[in-house]
Amino acid sequence: MSKVLRSEPLSDADAKWVGLRAIYWQDPTGKERKWECADRRTRKGDADAVAICAIVQRPSSEPHMLLVSQFRPPVNSSVIEMPAGLIDAGEEGEEGTRRAALRELKEETGYGTDKEGGKIDVKLVSTVMANDPGMTSSNMKLCVIRIDLADDAPEPVAEPDEGEFIERHLVPVHGLMNALLDFQKKGFAVDARLAHAAIGIELGLGRLGAENSKI
Repeated sequence: MSKVLRSEPLSDADAKWVGLRAIYWQDPTGKERKWECADRRTRKGDADAVAICAIVQRPSSEPHMLLVSQFRPPVNSSVIEMPAGLIDAGEEGEEGTRRAALRELKEETGYGTDKEGGKIDVKLVSTVMANDPGMTSSNMKLCVIRIDLADDAPEPVAEPDEGEFIERHLVPVHGLMNALLDFQKKGFAVDARLAHAAIGIELGLGRLGAENSKI
């Protein structure tokens, strides 16, 4: 079982993945202010990472969303989230983002464009989006991917990198909110972006009092 052993301050000079900096900016009144910010040091192009909203469809089953969980030391908990990963050099632009998404999907879940991993259809590649902009300059893109599998197709085998301990979860799309609540009851933390997606689904289904709204 994963757990945090200790936590200690880290100097900027010793940090490999993340750096700290002070930003001096001017507000609308002309007053100069200071903001503390964390930066990723691994960005190769216009975005740091890609997240994947993957929908798995079998002919005789309702659509399921493919989720993963892994231990995240900063919150000392296993977190339910969408598959995601850093974008490598050479994966810039929309086509590069597609490659990064498919690579990460294969590594973390085993799903991919082959007989065992299912037929893949990339439905959407988003523009660059801010990721916790009050704290960090880190950003990301989102890919929406449909995966078609035969009813008798076995679950594919993941290919995680060394040091990655990732569990795969399939939950009904229309039951995502309830599934996340169940995960929380079991002690998991839930990634806020995934919770926002679940709320969007609930709004679309008219379950949150938005039946006649124009949201």
